[in-house]
Amino acid sequence: MLENKSIKKIILFSLTSAVLVASQSNFAHTRFKTPVINENGRNHGSDYNAEVIGHTCKTDAGVALDALATVVLFPDGVDSTLTVDGVASDLKVIDFVTNWGSPVQSISNKDVFGYQDEITTPLGNTVGYWMGGGPGLQHNLAGILPFRTSGVIIDSESCAKSVTFRTNIADICEITKASEFSTNALNIWSVAVEGSKFQIPGSKGDDSPATLKVLRTSVMPATCGEGVDVVVTPTAAQINRDMPIIYNGKQLWPKPE
Repeated sequence: MLENKSIKKIILFSLTSAVLVASQSNFAHTRFKTPVINENGRNHGSDYNAEVIGHTCKTDAGVALDALATVVLFPDGVDSTLTVDGVASDLKVIDFVTNWGSPVQSISNKDVFGYQDEITTPLGNTVGYWMGGGPGLQHNLAGILPFRTSGVIIDSESCAKSVTFRTNIADICEITKASEFSTNALNIWSVAVEGSKFQIPGSKGDDSPATLKVLRTSVMPATCGEGVDVVVTPTAAQINRDMPIIYNGKQLWPKPE
């Protein structure tokens, strides 16, 4: 008969294994190394993070492909859509965050890809980055690509206890036209918004975006009660404008129609 101590060890081992399997499953998708951060109002500094590519593409025939490039896009905060406690809202990002203008900066790194640049909006704000060329990401390896986010400050007069930003990420294994997108050549971890050309409906990445959640550390106004959770999503207009890879004035991905 097993002793209590042995039973406890078996249970602990089983629980630990389950957690590890769950963690590995989550990171099989492309996600951020640190998906939850605190607001940084006091120091107004930066949070260093990384994009984690858990796997590359696999064709319908089961052939694994190397990744040629990756694109990461954050909401621009200008025409982004919001939900407050799960309910659609007409409020804007500026009603909850005071400094979202240029939320992300790519960090120079050639460990995986040989070229990189930041994605800027017509207003000059940096809202993402792309990396490509060079050796690329070998199909049997994972990739860790560093970036940093600005010290996001949640408005002290708002009732937001957290603000979550949903992103669009593409891991590109073959250069095609947007009309030819398929999981044979591309993994897109996308928000599901009507009119976006950068999503593959029904794929494992459809409506499965990487998110960055910012937790409030400052005291909320007493009238806020428990506070609200805000979620920010990029619009189709922004996604279609900012996702293409442009290098030296030429669009490299997707191929022009």
